[in-house]
Amino acid sequence: MVHLYARVLGLLGPQMKLGWVLALANVALAAAGLAEPVLFGRIIDALASAQGSGGAPDWPRLTPLVAAWAGFALFLILCGALVALYADKLAHRRRQVVLSDYFEHVLQLPLSFHSATHSGRLMKVMLAGTDTLWWLWLGFFREHLAAIVSIAVLLPLSLYLNWRLGLLLIGLSLIFLALTTFVLRKTETMQKSVERYYSDLAERASARKCRAGTELHPG
Repeated sequence: MVHLYARVLGLLGPQMKLGWVLALANVALAAAGLAEPVLFGRIIDALASAQGSGGAPDWPRLTPLVAAWAGFALFLILCGALVALYADKLAHRRRQVVLSDYFEHVLQLPLSFHSATHSGRLMKVMLAGTDTLWWLWLGFFREHLAAIVSIAVLLPLSLYLNWRLGLLLIGLSLIFLALTTFVLRKTETMQKSVERYYSDLAERASARKCRAGTELHPG
């Protein structure tokens, strides 16, 4: 998986600087996403303790917590929207560039290659490959990187805050990981068979079209 992401991110080319900016923004989003619920929990604890003692809330203590919590919440909304926007732009730009490069590469191949491999299969590979690259770029900068950073920080933080609930969270995460891996492997196997079927179908359609054109124009 790491090798796959490394190869896909290596295709960013001139957009690599924007990729680094989006990666840092994802790290900031992950940190803010962890800080926001912790601050909210401290606000609730302060209000609950004041209500339990029968006194008024300690506003000099609560005001910075509320301000920080509201600031992190606004940052999550604004930064998340900007990351989603520029990740979408980056993915679309690179998809068009990769699509153009692949098409030019196919046109420069010798006729012997084209006679052995039908154009329908090449078009299918080109469209499926660029769509997959677009999805990986978009998903990585929108969700995947922030989720990876959040998990890497959340699990040790949960052990620090409450080791019992932290161990329960780690156990549930391992179960979820095992089930997800099982489902993804099954899905990948069946998806490969479907893609193989559609590639063969595109090749047959292209071959029939070429045969029909030859029969109509034998000269």
